[in-house]
Amino acid sequence: MLKPTVLIVDDEKPTREGLRAALEDRYDVYIAEDGESAIRLLEADPFDVLLTDLRMPGVGGLDLIKR
Repeated sequence: MLKPTVLIVDDEKPTREGLRAALEDRYDVYIAEDGESAIRLLEADPFDVLLTDLRMPGVGGLDLIKR
């Protein structure tokens, strides 16, 4: 059975890694350290869940959600 996919987007590494550790048993977790990287991943594949920091340099979380 395929696990649901989650994309975690945060510019702070401890936050990304903490969320990954909490979710990786039940989800296929993908990580992006900024909005630009997240856009590339989102354009390549759909994700079931997007967890994003709202305030990041460059492309912020609200911009990602709108796309």
